[in-house]
Amino acid sequence: MIHDLVAATTRLADSLSRENTALDALDVSGAVSLLPEKRSALAALTEAHGIILTPAQRPAMAEAVRRLQAVASENRRLLQRALTVQNRVIEVIVSTLPRQEAAGGYGTLAARARAARPTAWSLVARA
Repeated sequence: MIHDLVAATTRLADSLSRENTALDALDVSGAVSLLPEKRSALAALTEAHGIILTPAQRPAMAEAVRRLQAVASENRRLLQRALTVQNRVIEVIVSTLPRQEAAGGYGTLAARARAARPTAWSLVARA
């Protein structure tokens, strides 16, 4: 059972490491495709939680936890970078879209009304 705890921790770190490789290459769809693997690894770690380690087993677990923390920290940084890049791409796309003028009207009152109302934008992104 102790081996399961170390193995589950290592499995999650390996999964995050693969996701980091995809995120580092800005392959968001590749990173998203690893989500089921990551969820499964996290579930395995959750199931193994609560096991009491003997003093002889603690070094292996401590090393697995250190690796998981390092990989998770890098994962957080890469996810933030991917979101920033994605937001910039969306901003570029939105800035190139033509703005539609408000429907007609007569005289300067209608022109002022068109100028005073900003065009509403709605954008949905799904991964």
